[in-house]
Amino acid sequence: MPPSPRRLAAALCLLSFTAWSTWELVRPARSPFMDLSGTFTDHFSHMNAARLFTRVGADVWRTPLNRMLPRPTPDEAARLPPEDFACRDCVFVVPGWKKPILQSWPSVVRFYPPGDMVLMAPVAALFHFTELSATNANRLLLVIILACAHLGLLLLLEPILAAQGPARWELLLPLYLGANVIFHWSLEGFYDVVMIAPLLLCWRALGQRRGLSAGVWFCVAAFFHFRSYYYAPWALAAAVLVVREQQWRTFDKRAWVALGAGALLGAASLGSYFLALRGLLDFNVYLSPLVITASHVDKPALVTGALVAVFSLLMFVTARSWMDALMVPWLALILTTVRQTMPWYMIALVPWLCASPRPGRPERSTLAYQGRILIFLFLAYVHYDPRLGLDVAPTWLGRLLF
Repeated sequence: MPPSPRRLAAALCLLSFTAWSTWELVRPARSPFMDLSGTFTDHFSHMNAARLFTRVGADVWRTPLNRMLPRPTPDEAARLPPEDFACRDCVFVVPGWKKPILQSWPSVVRFYPPGDMVLMAPVAALFHFTELSATNANRLLLVIILACAHLGLLLLLEPILAAQGPARWELLLPLYLGANVIFHWSLEGFYDVVMIAPLLLCWRALGQRRGLSAGVWFCVAAFFHFRSYYYAPWALAAAVLVVREQQWRTFDKRAWVALGAGALLGAASLGSYFLALRGLLDFNVYLSPLVITASHVDKPALVTGALVAVFSLLMFVTARSWMDALMVPWLALILTTVRQTMPWYMIALVPWLCASPRPGRPERSTLAYQGRILIFLFLAYVHYDPRLGLDVAPTWLGRLLF
């Protein structure tokens, strides 16, 4: 008897994770950062934010690092290993601590919710209390990120393996694009992949009309990353389900506990967001081509984006895929107001790209996929990666060897 789609997907993901994590742990250290390109610093910044939080608390969201801590003196610098200075602008010292704080973007407040520190806390503790080197700490951080990536991949693979006939082929292109983004940016040290699994579980719960479960999973995703807010329409749909169907009438003790946990996670995310908001608004680096401000209007990008949005919206409406249709204006609002953009922000689009659509006209589900793919490719080439959307082709694989 062949294995179930879930077991087969789990076996494939376990095999992949074992291979990638083993490679990460044993490969030569071309850079202390241990990412593919040797230039990205987010992973160890999250780890050190967890360490710093134990000293300064909520000030991580209110005060830039360079206004809280001093740089090492020449004598202190001489006692530190050279690998700590791979990012020279990242090194700060805490009085009484043996190891320095290594964190990039020290002139900006932390613009991540508490979940990033929770995720990295085990390695942060090892780095802080043992002789673990910065290089080997970065190896472990990447293994954690790869584990999160494979949890997301598990939920991407399962529907494909369970699909029959033409439906399976419809899923292949979204899977290719999504997996390409996931693997690339996981190996570069971006923990954003942690939101993929809870968002896909949110979508699955919506399909099963379990409003509370969908809402809790959304709150889990938001606790780990602010870009989960891209999916506010899914959270709204979860709330509508609970209210319209009066699902609270059937809540048992376990459901009320889940509701309380989700509320706490959501409050922690929103609370940290509003604490960091002033610092976020002061950060104008990497201005988005789609953002509209008094001093910035990129008419070609905006006109192209409007055409893509309208065309995709027509496809969603034709398929009666109302949730997809609702995502279009919401994303348009976000992308024209958020000033920063980087190529790895594409990770946030993977759950939407790959989630199985549920249009009112199932025979036109292909239109829903095509609309999502159109938006994804437009943002890959114009918004998130003006360098020709390199995530669409797996050029990052060359960095494994060279």
